[in-house]
Amino acid sequence: MKTTRILTSLLGCFLFMTTIPATAQDNIETRVGKLEKVLSRLPEISGLINLRYQYELKEDDNPYKQQEFNRFDVRRARLDFKGNVSVLDYRLQLEFASSPKVLDAYITWKAAPALTVQAGQFKIPFSLENPYGPTTLETIDNSLVIKALCNYEDEVSGIKANGRDIGISVKGGFFARPGGYKVLNYHAGIFNGAGINTTDDNNVKDFSGIITVNPIKQLTLAGSYYLGSLPLQGEHHARQRGGLGVKFETTRWLVRSEFIHGNTGVSTGNGQTDDIYSDGYYAVAGFFITPALQLLAKYDFFQKDIANSTAEVTNSKYLAGIRYIPSKNLLLMANYSFTSINNETTKKHGLTAQVLVSF
Repeated sequence: MKTTRILTSLLGCFLFMTTIPATAQDNIETRVGKLEKVLSRLPEISGLINLRYQYELKEDDNPYKQQEFNRFDVRRARLDFKGNVSVLDYRLQLEFASSPKVLDAYITWKAAPALTVQAGQFKIPFSLENPYGPTTLETIDNSLVIKALCNYEDEVSGIKANGRDIGISVKGGFFARPGGYKVLNYHAGIFNGAGINTTDDNNVKDFSGIITVNPIKQLTLAGSYYLGSLPLQGEHHARQRGGLGVKFETTRWLVRSEFIHGNTGVSTGNGQTDDIYSDGYYAVAGFFITPALQLLAKYDFFQKDIANSTAEVTNSKYLAGIRYIPSKNLLLMANYSFTSINNETTKKHGLTAQVLVSF
């Protein structure tokens, strides 16, 4: 009965359309064409909501320095706009949690099969971990050394920019293989070096770049380098980072590790400056026990000042985690961590859980 009604309705629509004068049909087709053209120029809109719970107990040899807190917060609330105009692709990503800000604002131009030019505000090409986003990073937080030396919460230079900067870069790959990967890939650029949503604070530009080699699809070897400077006491002082990384990933297994070394100029007061040498490394391993459930273990280490191991700047962190992905738009995560600071004079126990909903 339903099939008969549908066929009858379709036949009625066909007979109605055939009775419309040709000029009217042309007008309708023209308007539909114009509407489709307008719609094709509109950006693709997506977004992310990230709710988080944190519990932390900080133990200290001095009982008056012990701290405990637990809290809920909206960690991220983002809108992401992507589209293209002629030969240019563009992206605008806005963050509304805490204080509203622009995260990404850039255009890309694919000039050749092995050359793409990107300009604007985006993540700097440094380290294997930096390109990961909230829904792709295995743990809830970035590694200690990535946060400290890769434009996240730089403890030495003071730059807090979510791993991003403003500049122009080129990227591409060579020697394509049947498995859908390329053996040699590069990404390098020139940046202000001052962080996001701000103008440059000096006339010297910073360089950042990474080269990755894939002998096989599952294995990635990486080398990163950052050469920049900081304006201190009217002079330019070093802001350099170098890193080596390796990643092995299959549909079930993941192993990734990186070592990063940094040299940063700092002000010591009374018009004096000095260089601080920092380094750190991490190793993370994951296993999908089902296609939706991943177990994780991680070791994390960062030393802010190699020459001063007695200051509260040496962190050793052990982490166990779980990721559950019931659907492509929903991600549930939980991490337990134990952090030893300053040769165990201070210890932190942390439990963090978060929900990410994308649309």
